[in-house]
Amino acid sequence: MISQLHGNQKRKHLHNYQYFNMNWEKFKDQFHPSWHRFMQPFIESEACDNIYKYLKAESQRGKKIAPLSQNVYRCFYETPYDELRLVMIGMCPYHSMRNGEYVADGLLMGCSTTGVLQPSLIKFYDGVEKEMFNGLCVTCERPPDVSFLAKQGILMYNAALTTEINKAGSHIDLWEPFTKYLFEEVLATTGVPVVFLGKDAAKYTKYVAPFTWSFTMSHPASASYKQTDWDTEGTFTKINKLLRENNNLEIDWMLDTPF
Repeated sequence: MISQLHGNQKRKHLHNYQYFNMNWEKFKDQFHPSWHRFMQPFIESEACDNIYKYLKAESQRGKKIAPLSQNVYRCFYETPYDELRLVMIGMCPYHSMRNGEYVADGLLMGCSTTGVLQPSLIKFYDGVEKEMFNGLCVTCERPPDVSFLAKQGILMYNAALTTEINKAGSHIDLWEPFTKYLFEEVLATTGVPVVFLGKDAAKYTKYVAPFTWSFTMSHPASASYKQTDWDTEGTFTKINKLLRENNNLEIDWMLDTPF
């Protein structure tokens, strides 16, 4: 699997943004093959070249950039285009490190590289449990790896696919051309619902195609920062209802749900 490296192999690649040359052949294995026809034009574009020139320059200056470069497009690897049922878009990857490892693993809220739940993911699980299970699910697991959601057809996407360590939101503007391309050129005709988590993500509602179902929520990170409960506003129930009405399977928002 391309999304996880371990031990010495991980540390060897901590700064490998500085070695990038824009070449589709070097990038395509980061995407599930079903995304290739959509992503190749952007990867070969001047807009993408500008993104990686910046990342390369920052890396050469000694800046640490998360996640590991081979995990940047992980959400497009874990969720095939033809299995897409929902897009969840948040802010940016975790900008912290733990024991020398990047916390960010390439999926929205995912922290599988360190195996330690982050406060925002804890709030996410708390919110789901409160809404879907009346606050108690004794058999539910809370994994740091959220790929179980990605494998159900949810694109676990961050508005910025990278960030500088210890500088939250530092690459939000850098990745806007990619996010604009994703919504206007790739997702526009899919009819897939979109969930926007937080104000940084919500600004991309302007790129969503007309008549697309969309939901806007606060980001669980804000509830963590304020030390309050995260109000899901019944969104997960609404999404499952929408999926059912369109002859689709409901999403199991937590592992081992007792239904």
